[in-house]
Amino acid sequence: MTNEVELTQNDFTVTFQPSQISINNFDELKAKINGYAKKYDGLVATDESLKGAKSARAELNKLIKTINDKRIAVKRDYDEPYNDFKRDVDELQATLKSTIEPIEASIKTIQTKQRDERTLKVRELINRMAPEYGVDPKDIKIEREWTNKSMTQIKLTKILKDGFTALKNKQDMFEKNKRVVEEHCEYKNVDSAGWIAQINDDTDINQLLAEIDKAADDKQKAEQDKKNHQEYINAISKVNQSKIGNKIIDQETGEVIDDEVINDDKPEQYAMSFEVIAPKSVLKEIYQFIDSKNAKYSVLSNPKKVGD
Repeated sequence: MTNEVELTQNDFTVTFQPSQISINNFDELKAKINGYAKKYDGLVATDESLKGAKSARAELNKLIKTINDKRIAVKRDYDEPYNDFKRDVDELQATLKSTIEPIEASIKTIQTKQRDERTLKVRELINRMAPEYGVDPKDIKIEREWTNKSMTQIKLTKILKDGFTALKNKQDMFEKNKRVVEEHCEYKNVDSAGWIAQINDDTDINQLLAEIDKAADDKQKAEQDKKNHQEYINAISKVNQSKIGNKIIDQETGEVIDDEVINDDKPEQYAMSFEVIAPKSVLKEIYQFIDSKNAKYSVLSNPKKVGD
């Protein structure tokens, strides 16, 4: 596009004459101010001098205000030509800004369209590459830098490849840890759902397994304590029961616990003889088993070695 109008620094010239601001009788004025300062130097208010101290303060504040009022008046006169100049500059800039706004908007529209097109191409590349690494393309969020004009196809492909590989490794590690936790929980008879939910990228699997072991031990202990408590309750209850006729009566409440016919006779006894041929270790286990059942037995012959 050929510029029909060209603005140069020579077209924008300003007439500016720096002003000098000075106090005409500065030395004389300074001497008077020093005189006032010396006059009241070291003055401290006391109960006796309070009135005089207030008077001195008022006089000094009046001098300060007189000097400051003069400064404000001079600054106002000094700023006036600059403010007029600034208003002219603002008017010129406003004209140019109102012209540039639609141009800026159209540029932004085109840039947005171009970025959207690049984003679509990035998404297509992700859709092609992700399945090769066992990654769901929907899980990949497009970074803004991937859609920059400076991003080349080769560079983007490498970025995606590295990202997919890292993501696949994390997924594999998660599945491995998940299987370990599931198998360990099954072995420990513990529900695995809550433990699997704790697995993340920073999980120390050995620490997690140790926590599962503790939870399983605590559960087993709680169940055993509950069982022991129930056995204790049953034992106490049995002590408080007595048999009247064919009924069992709770001695404390008089409640009939069981009105079925109870057979207190000992089980009928039987005897049998048999010969066992087995290693000594097995014979020992048989003896131990019989002893554990409180069964009576007699040894007809000591163990002897038999043929091969």
